[in-house]
Amino acid sequence: MRIAVAVRAAAGSLARASALARPVAAMVAALAVTVGAASCSDDASVTTTVTTEPGPSRPAAPCTAADPPLRVDTIASAVAAVEAERGGAQQYYEINATDLFVNLFVASDGGTATPYVFVGDALTGGEPVAGASGNTFAADRVDLDPRLVISCVQAQLPDSTPTAFEIVGGPDGAVRFSVVMRSQAGGQLVVEVSRDGSVVAVDPV
Repeated sequence: MRIAVAVRAAAGSLARASALARPVAAMVAALAVTVGAASCSDDASVTTTVTTEPGPSRPAAPCTAADPPLRVDTIASAVAAVEAERGGAQQYYEINATDLFVNLFVASDGGTATPYVFVGDALTGGEPVAGASGNTFAADRVDLDPRLVISCVQAQLPDSTPTAFEIVGGPDGAVRFSVVMRSQAGGQLVVEVSRDGSVVAVDPV
């Protein structure tokens, strides 16, 4: 997300920029191990360093269409509700979905962003927040498959849980899709995906 800090604080946005353009499996496979061994002599100690080479990459786990664990399937309805209320097509800084609701950040006049929350079939709007900036996109660029866009990441990271799905604006009205994953150990990955769920890049945070 490229909205100013004031908008981040008011809306609680989760957007982040992807930085490591490599598949999940390759990132997990690569490692280096350093082993220190000290000899128990009176006048010397020895440190041995061992580096393991990455093994062959495992083939990507197959993914099949499935009901999304996040409210990705209601994004279209949320957009329709916003545009019906505002009287036409809008430009968005970000749209994100959790397991409970959809957040939408609409670009408004004078460099402001207007937040909306879509829960069930109900839309609630907030007050415009000043200081918004960055790339925006139109709803017709959000041509994703809600039954694939998360399932592929889940297939590759079966021990992690998706906590949010994000759509943010890019240059020239483009969009970027990301899935925020939380591991059992408590760490997070932001996994950029394509419209059909294929992994594009991974950013550990």
